[in-house]
Amino acid sequence: MTRSSMTGGILMASVFVALVVTGLAPWAVAQEHDAVPRVKSFDRLSGPRIALPADPQGASPLRRLCPEVTDTCRKYWEYTINFVANYNIPLRDKELLILRTAWLSRGDYIWGRHNLMGQDAGLTEEQIQRVMAGPDAPRWNNFDRALLRAADELHLSRFVSEDTWNALAERYTEEQLREVVLIVGNYTQLAMFQNTLGAMLPRDVAGLPESADYR
Repeated sequence: MTRSSMTGGILMASVFVALVVTGLAPWAVAQEHDAVPRVKSFDRLSGPRIALPADPQGASPLRRLCPEVTDTCRKYWEYTINFVANYNIPLRDKELLILRTAWLSRGDYIWGRHNLMGQDAGLTEEQIQRVMAGPDAPRWNNFDRALLRAADELHLSRFVSEDTWNALAERYTEEQLREVVLIVGNYTQLAMFQNTLGAMLPRDVAGLPESADYR
């Protein structure tokens, strides 16, 4: 073994120990488990790249990126906001799908919002971090794995495999199965919109981890 390879091995071992000590190991070594490629990284915007129109009704900066004075934007917000309150799968399941989609899409705004909403829905902070490692990470139950795998398959091939579909169908109705696809599709599109137009999280809400490998 060469001196450089020994040094590299010692360094990697030291990093892993540090991660375990700080409690980050479940997700910081995500690449060990996660073979699903995320979208390519990009230079994040520091602010909106289009002018935000004034809104006497007090619409949020996000909504002003697509102002409801236009027919397309009004109908778009009606569609995407529908998923906030109108859903038939359990809220915890929905949040798992959204967080995995946000991770794969580098959706900083979605991740920041749904990190908090996921905890409100019953996910632990450790489980949310583990979402980054994907369905093959340890400690997921079989149904959670199937949910995460559905998000991965839709990301990779725009299709849910028969095995994954059947695993979800053991618990879900046909209406709920359909909803899985629509939820992942909606938040994939929303990530495109927010990333491209420069949706900014409030200062007190953290998005994806700051490391360049994760953002």
